[in-house]
Amino acid sequence: MRALNVGLLTLSMGAVLPASANSDISLLSQPQSISVAQTVSSGGQSAQAAQYGNALSEQQISKLDQQRLLQSKELDGNEALPAKLTREQIMQIHIDKALKTQQLAEKNNANLQFANGVYRDFYIYDAYSRLFVDNDYDGFYQTFSVTFDADVEGYYANERAKVFAELYLSRNGGLWEHYYTTDVFTIFGNATDDDFEVLTTLDFGYRTDHYDVLIDLYEVGYGDIVATVSSNDFDSLYALPLESSDRDDIYIDDDYHAGSLSLSLMTMLLLLLGLKLSRTRKNSR
Repeated sequence: MRALNVGLLTLSMGAVLPASANSDISLLSQPQSISVAQTVSSGGQSAQAAQYGNALSEQQISKLDQQRLLQSKELDGNEALPAKLTREQIMQIHIDKALKTQQLAEKNNANLQFANGVYRDFYIYDAYSRLFVDNDYDGFYQTFSVTFDADVEGYYANERAKVFAELYLSRNGGLWEHYYTTDVFTIFGNATDDDFEVLTTLDFGYRTDHYDVLIDLYEVGYGDIVATVSSNDFDSLYALPLESSDRDDIYIDDDYHAGSLSLSLMTMLLLLLGLKLSRTRKNSR
């Protein structure tokens, strides 16, 4: 059994509207993300695991539902949502934050607790995705997960480091847009039991299309990216068929309802015709 650090994420909810109305509104909405991390056990899933047709566990469904509830409470009274940030903007934020921390430490003549004079090499050994929920069976999913194994090599045999990751989506080869920041977690050398998984549901604002995934790894306290992988490195991060839940309604055959309506109207017409004939016969007598 491999231990997986899991970040459960859902993007902000839209109002309950007809599918067409939701689809139009989602084009103007800015999806936001919140998350909660926990440790779970995995039955040896790997990059060769089936990408399609995976089933969510009851625990995963419960966690996603809790996130929806928290998200709706946090958004009460907030009509304007911040715009999604690009990868370049996120990178600049981390660089500015690290420089500010360093300048503050120098001003106070203090040693940074996270300072590490030994050179270390970070890399992401493996990364893959899985797809879960497709209510209308059109081949595009609203829920997916990304799992990656980050490793570090240094002076010590079992080097350890505190890191976090930024995750991005690119629609059909477009700009990389940020969708999730992981919690800080610890990696140990090239251990195989410290995988990190992010489970995501797209609630609105994502058109039906194919999306690539990119992962940037940061060491805590530093502004530079220490490792990065994307769809260029792993096929499982390439062209994920995704759409937000407002575009993934349960399929209903409109023709069936139209047929039922026609039958009802026909029955009513026959009843009216029968009453008219009955009155005509009475009058003729």
